[in-house]
Amino acid sequence: MAQSTGVFWTIHLDAPLATKSDRVGVKAAYLARAGQHDLPVLPGFVVPVQCAADSAVYRNTGELRAAWARLSHNGQRPVVVRSSPIQKDGARPPGAGRFGPVPGVREWPGFLGAVKSVEASADGPGTMAVLVQPRLDAVTSGVMLGAGPLDGRTDRVIVSAVEGGPQALAGGEVGGTRYVLTHWGRAVDAAGDRIHDEHSLLSRHQLRSLARLASRASHVFGGPQDIEFAFDRDERLWVLQILP
Repeated sequence: MAQSTGVFWTIHLDAPLATKSDRVGVKAAYLARAGQHDLPVLPGFVVPVQCAADSAVYRNTGELRAAWARLSHNGQRPVVVRSSPIQKDGARPPGAGRFGPVPGVREWPGFLGAVKSVEASADGPGTMAVLVQPRLDAVTSGVMLGAGPLDGRTDRVIVSAVEGGPQALAGGEVGGTRYVLTHWGRAVDAAGDRIHDEHSLLSRHQLRSLARLASRASHVFGGPQDIEFAFDRDERLWVLQILP
């Protein structure tokens, strides 16, 4: 962990401390753990809970600006600023829509304002960190459930996908295209028969990639995971969020 001479500091997602949810929040900690086990996670850094709760950090923003400059290529690459709340009292980790992200931030003043805005949405001091990652130009995206939402069945993977980014799907504005996959990535119907759809939103290769990702995530975390994902213009698969 790099630490500045002032009170402000950041934790990069590839650092050992990034897996500590009491420092970086649950959302960032799960992404860091996934990335450190070679799951496809975008790079990024976190304004940790201890700093996000302290308004004095803005007296010295040198380290934050350096981290932003590296990640954004000095503002040439837009970034997304979002919350990473702390899990409390054994509750399920907070989901994607609790604090709205600030997408597409380029300039330094706008970035600093976005960090402050996200911090201001916290329930109270010490309840939230701030996660910063590059904005992904998603062609298709969606949510994948590692177990059936009603029956808990783990021999199927449930996928809902949309064109573009996942915001509308995560917010419940659209339902998306639904797939039920075997662990080999075959789309099947309720009876378990294979479905052939030449005009499917996701290709067979993409469906197989999702099934492999679900299997790898289950192995890393010790059980089925809910994953928010996206495919970029090169059809590369990325994990945007992962929760048990």
